[in-house]
Amino acid sequence: MSRKDTALYEREKQLALLLRLLQDSLRGNTRLAVVSGAPGHGKTELLAALAEEARRAGAVHFSATASRAEQAVPFGVLAQLSRGVDLPRDMGIQMSRLLNQALSAVPGSAATPQEPGAVAPRLFHQMGTVLYDLVESIPRPLLISVDDVQFADTASLLCLSTLVRRRRSTPLLLILNEHPSPLSSSALLKAELPPEPLSHQVRLPPLSKGGVAALVAECLGEPAAPALSDACLAATGGNPLLVRRLIEDTAGSGQPAPQTLRAGHRFEQAVLDCLYRCGPYVRTVARQMAVLNDLRYAPLLTRLADVDPQSLSLALGALQEAGILVDGTWRHPGARAAVLHDMTAEERADLHTRIGTLLFKNGAPVTAVAHHLISASRIDNDCAAAVLLEAAEHGLTDGDTALAFNCLSVAHQYGTSEEHRATTTAMLFRTEWRTDPRTAARRVPALLEAARSGRLSGRHVSAPIDSLLWFGRPDTALDTLEQMEQHAWRRQDAEASASLQISRAQLTLLYPTTLYGDDAPSVPAPGGDSLRWASSRTQALSELLQVMRDGPSPLSALAAEQTLVSHRLNDQTVLPLAAAIGILIAVGRFSSADRWIDRLDSTARSQSAPAWQALFGSLQAKLALRRGRPAAAVRLAEAALSGIPAASWGVMIALPLSVALEAHTLLGAHSTALAQLGVPTPDAMFQTPLGLQYLRSRGRVMVATGQTQAALEDFTAVGELATRWRMDIPALLPWRTDAARVHLARGETERARELAQEQLALVQPGQHQVRAVTLRALAATASAQERGRLLGQALEAVQQCDNPVELAYTLNDVGRCHQEAGQYSKGRMALRRARQLAEESGVPLPARTLPEAPRGQQPRAAVVASEDLAGKLSDAEMRVVSLAIRGHSNRQIAAKLFVTVSTVEQHLTRVYRKLGIKRRSDLTLALHGGDTARRAS
Repeated sequence: MSRKDTALYEREKQLALLLRLLQDSLRGNTRLAVVSGAPGHGKTELLAALAEEARRAGAVHFSATASRAEQAVPFGVLAQLSRGVDLPRDMGIQMSRLLNQALSAVPGSAATPQEPGAVAPRLFHQMGTVLYDLVESIPRPLLISVDDVQFADTASLLCLSTLVRRRRSTPLLLILNEHPSPLSSSALLKAELPPEPLSHQVRLPPLSKGGVAALVAECLGEPAAPALSDACLAATGGNPLLVRRLIEDTAGSGQPAPQTLRAGHRFEQAVLDCLYRCGPYVRTVARQMAVLNDLRYAPLLTRLADVDPQSLSLALGALQEAGILVDGTWRHPGARAAVLHDMTAEERADLHTRIGTLLFKNGAPVTAVAHHLISASRIDNDCAAAVLLEAAEHGLTDGDTALAFNCLSVAHQYGTSEEHRATTTAMLFRTEWRTDPRTAARRVPALLEAARSGRLSGRHVSAPIDSLLWFGRPDTALDTLEQMEQHAWRRQDAEASASLQISRAQLTLLYPTTLYGDDAPSVPAPGGDSLRWASSRTQALSELLQVMRDGPSPLSALAAEQTLVSHRLNDQTVLPLAAAIGILIAVGRFSSADRWIDRLDSTARSQSAPAWQALFGSLQAKLALRRGRPAAAVRLAEAALSGIPAASWGVMIALPLSVALEAHTLLGAHSTALAQLGVPTPDAMFQTPLGLQYLRSRGRVMVATGQTQAALEDFTAVGELATRWRMDIPALLPWRTDAARVHLARGETERARELAQEQLALVQPGQHQVRAVTLRALAATASAQERGRLLGQALEAVQQCDNPVELAYTLNDVGRCHQEAGQYSKGRMALRRARQLAEESGVPLPARTLPEAPRGQQPRAAVVASEDLAGKLSDAEMRVVSLAIRGHSNRQIAAKLFVTVSTVEQHLTRVYRKLGIKRRSDLTLALHGGDTARRAS
């Protein structure tokens, strides 16, 4: 990589002008140039290039660099210039004496040396004479340069200005590099510099896009320029120093072909260098802007430093000129980081506190104030604590859980009272619960202690109860609930009573075995809007319980819709809203349920609540399963299970697990279903209605894997618990048909029929899906004549449902029934449609749904071809085959079918060709396994 002096990019015009002035001075003319530009724009490098050319031309170079620390020292710059040359002994002694006199003549209490009158005229005249004599003593052309002249003492500048005005025909070039201060009058104005043609102004602008691109190409390679030059210009404003350091950091990042800029230590140090050259106040404003980090409130900074708006505007302008800000915002986050890193932790905390207080006093939103209180990591008054609690509420509403957690953490540390600490603990619990209930649960012991001692109030009282119910501790929850109801009554805390009313409804719904509800002693509750608000939220929970006890009804769906319309999703409505969706699914309002799940899932996502998303995702999976879409149900259930850790689900894990188990079973993924049975579940889950769903799904896995006894035990347990809890509703838990199919598989047809008939008697009008399932099960136990009638009723019922899987199963049974009756065309049509629906749904069709009859008494279905075979043969061919495999000769078949023997032979020839067999004896194998028959042939 070329090491060309990158500082002189796009400085050709300025250097050419200075070289012309140098040539003029070499010809015996005195010239002066003031080079101005923002820090980092290359003034020093430009001066170095000019000095090199002057040296080559035989000129002598005197140089000085002014500094802010020596600005009050009279003749300080002249002293630097004199030290750069060997003065004659008497001239050196004289200059030292004059410098000592100047210092002693200006005490600290006198006027500052910046004022022209600060140095006695006689002393000024004597120093000017020494300077004049020094220039006279130099036999060659002279270049005098002063860098950072804005920090030079006025006395030195007046002497140099006087020299230029008086020695117009001397080979002298004076170069003054300046970064003008926006907040103070320029030192050069006080120096009374001569006008043109003696004096020239040279301005250094920032690099253009082309200049930045050329610099990037040289340092990082030509391919990098198109990708990085625009970003580099935007990040630096074209400040050559910042551009150079940003490129160096990128080159040092180890990227072989950089596609992105990397700001590191070099860039940050360059930003600080520019700030220190801008002056103390500009640096102070930069620090305030870095801590504030919000342009909307920048005008308020004048109240922090007691400066007028114009001075603040000038300081912001200087930062923009230096390429650090653009329109009041940071060009690059690395620049802001550099300013923050330059401050001590104590300085940052103090400034955050001051800015937070300032914003609060001027009516800024509490969230804006809270960000600064959080950054300060400390508060020392009740007002700040209240601001943090209010900001936390805003954060939870807006989905900024990080803001809420940080606000509450700082507020919790303040903790001037036990009540305050209990409130912040409860709010921290709510915040963490959205993301991971298991993490939030670690706060439950502290919350239980606070609840039992009466330190929790308002809506926060339900926090520990929610966790206890979720993680399967209903008895402790009930005990705590009753104590807190007493506290709320004594304090007349209506909001607390309302929250506890919701908690009691949740307890009632989740744990039917707990002593609660109608038989429990009631505690009077304060009236008012809070209880009416609570009643509207508990309505969905109560309605879902009613559905679980009495079955779905249109009125339940109406109540569910009212709940969903009336309430926004938050910590206290998530379970009531989930219950309302559960009602819609149970009633069969699938489209409405789908719409509401999408809306609530979107809200949960916007509020950064993965636990809520997982819950609504489980409901979406359940809806997909009820609609006969097992593949979608598996995907949604597994996504929900992965949304939060398994240990964070508590008893609610039964919801996604039961869906996943049943869906995998429907899809024929039995090994996957068995593997999911290994997911740990809490024992308390089986005390909930969700546990019944899990038991039923587990039983279906057992049936599919041949473990009929285990399956029957699960189905029987479901029935016993559902009956005990008054929740024996076939539309929700059709456990009898599940058990009936187990009995059928074991040849216990009569018991299967009893269960199916018992369930059919419990099915209510309008419950089409469970009616179809029940009729199919009953048909499997019936005679051939009755079977057709029952399956016809089942088909009529299932066609009113939105469930292609159940329709496929029913059509499959209907098709086999038609073939059993010799109605092969009808059978083929039904089987073809069943196969199509099954393939679309991704489910395998059952090979046989009828019980095994004793040998020699098989129903005619036993000699009916498989579904694939029926699709290959015509009705006439099927009739011939069915008689042939029973041992009838061709002549007997012809007599029974009223056709000629030749026709029978032709049918059999075509059958052999279609089935790929050669012998009559292969027909039986072909009916029960085509591949086996072909291999035998």
